[in-house]
Amino acid sequence: MKDIPSIWRCPVCGATKDSLKLIINDSEITKTGSTDTFTLVTARNYAREKLAGVCGVYKVCDGNPDRLCMGQKYGNPIGMGGIGKGLGFTANIDALDRIKLKTRLISTHADPDLTTSIYGQTISLPVMASSLSGVKASMGGSISESEFAFNVLKGSIDASTIGWIGNTADEGQELAGIDAIKKAGIGIPIFKPQKNERLLQLMTMAQEAGAIAVGVDLDGLGSINWEKKGKPLFRKSIFDLKELVNSTELPFIAKGIMSVEDALDALDSGVNGIDVSNHGGRVLDSTRGVAEVLPDITKAVKGKITITAGGGVRTGFDVMKMLALGADAVLIGRDIIRAALGGGPQGVRLHFEYLKSDLRRGMIMTSCNSIDDIDERIFDVPSI
Repeated sequence: MKDIPSIWRCPVCGATKDSLKLIINDSEITKTGSTDTFTLVTARNYAREKLAGVCGVYKVCDGNPDRLCMGQKYGNPIGMGGIGKGLGFTANIDALDRIKLKTRLISTHADPDLTTSIYGQTISLPVMASSLSGVKASMGGSISESEFAFNVLKGSIDASTIGWIGNTADEGQELAGIDAIKKAGIGIPIFKPQKNERLLQLMTMAQEAGAIAVGVDLDGLGSINWEKKGKPLFRKSIFDLKELVNSTELPFIAKGIMSVEDALDALDSGVNGIDVSNHGGRVLDSTRGVAEVLPDITKAVKGKITITAGGGVRTGFDVMKMLALGADAVLIGRDIIRAALGGGPQGVRLHFEYLKSDLRRGMIMTSCNSIDDIDERIFDVPSI
């Protein structure tokens, strides 16, 4: 703090130096007393330093209007917050918080099995890292895009799950995610909706690098970062998606589905999976929360296509709710960013272990012995 001038203002949100003091005081978590013990708390403390002026790394990431990341940016990159008034961001949190879980304890005890299979891989828990990118534009630029992508993918592998990774508009960094997959050994790249000609090239490179699936971030169309870089993005027709699906041997994922209509069109196009997501509330304001739209989407396409979902998930209990609403697996975004920046691959692994601990506890407390046991019976009415 002493090296920051008194007249300093954050270029992203306009916060003053005094605001940073309040954030640090309000959000400080007691550091571990051991120099040789690295915990998730340690990683989050380091992340707070690296995200100064961008994210307060609060104990509860909920899009509250007084959070450092929130508030209109008037055309500037939105950092870690939500677009516009942030209503899509908060809708994700609110939709999950409205769901109440029912305690069920009188049953034969068994240690729950958290494993599941997705896109041909068995993973240790039904949670994966979301398709993240944009370190320079959205995360303070404390490390390179390449290092960040590797941290996410390697940390996911170390937790026996899978990392998805996005692609950035920053010059010279567009292939950072693909390069990280080649280095880490496995991953799922999700590309912004560029022209199909370019997407076909990227998908071929991804397969050669070791990707186990590929996809397009359909709602990335609303990216402010790509717009400011002068790089056009495009809506995709069913014909466009069919061309992409038919061009690869890998499973193809359509990310950014928020309506039954889009889910059915994605199914008709032949994609292997959809991700139900509003891009963390970062591309369209005033959307419904993901947990709010997920039941109707799963009712329409469940069993015909792989369904993942993410938005507002902060704990293993939130993971349970998404699974009970019909998701086959859940994606985590903002918390993985903080873990990857503050703790590298180890931080990412530790965050997955934290989620796994909560999920295991939640399954025991609701008498669920396997992931397949998690359904709407765990809800205490009224649910949503």
